[in-house]
Amino acid sequence: MLDINIPRFAYNDTPILENIHLRLEPAKCYGVVGLNGTGKTTLFKLISGIEKEPQATIHLNAVPLQFKQVAYIDTDLFLYPKLLAAEFLNVFPQTNPLFRQQELAAIFRLPLDQFASEFSTGMKKKLFLMAHLKQDKPVFILDEPFNGLDLETNQLLEVIIKVLAQRGKTVLISSHILDPLLHVCHNIHLLRHSTIDQTYTPDTYHHIQEDLFGAYLRETEKELLNCF
Repeated sequence: MLDINIPRFAYNDTPILENIHLRLEPAKCYGVVGLNGTGKTTLFKLISGIEKEPQATIHLNAVPLQFKQVAYIDTDLFLYPKLLAAEFLNVFPQTNPLFRQQELAAIFRLPLDQFASEFSTGMKKKLFLMAHLKQDKPVFILDEPFNGLDLETNQLLEVIIKVLAQRGKTVLISSHILDPLLHVCHNIHLLRHSTIDQTYTPDTYHHIQEDLFGAYLRETEKELLNCF
């Protein structure tokens, strides 16, 4: 069980997150949605340990979660130039006995003998995912993983996420693209006004679009009518 408690987190006295309390079960995938600037990436960085907050407690099975237990893939995928994809993977230790690099590369259609820095966005994301799969971490955090993917890679990523849950992982995903989350998530949390404002189960997913965008789109439409 992953227990997340963040009473407050602020930048320069400006509150970003407040009263965040989540209890996430293993073998499940959880979505986090919200408008730009609501703190989704900050939340993920606090959970993973990249950001620090003394009052926050992040526990996995009643023990403080360690950074090495988290597979965190953010939106900025930096790769050293002139580093082959296979060489990139060699940097990471293999702690997952089920990991089969060549077979997985074939499924991902990743040419491991090519420079990783020359990969497309989708190929880079698959390469980073392979690196984490190699290490068998219990918690996966994917920040906007569907951005910049073609349709085929999008579908493949959905399958990978489902398999991660089947393997007992706790998976957190943020996305501005709702459709994939509806396919893979057991619950979806709405981050609004610095906190988890709503939690949706599959039978209430049809409310997300209106709750997330409804008021914003109606107000924007009124403003646009006065602009052109």
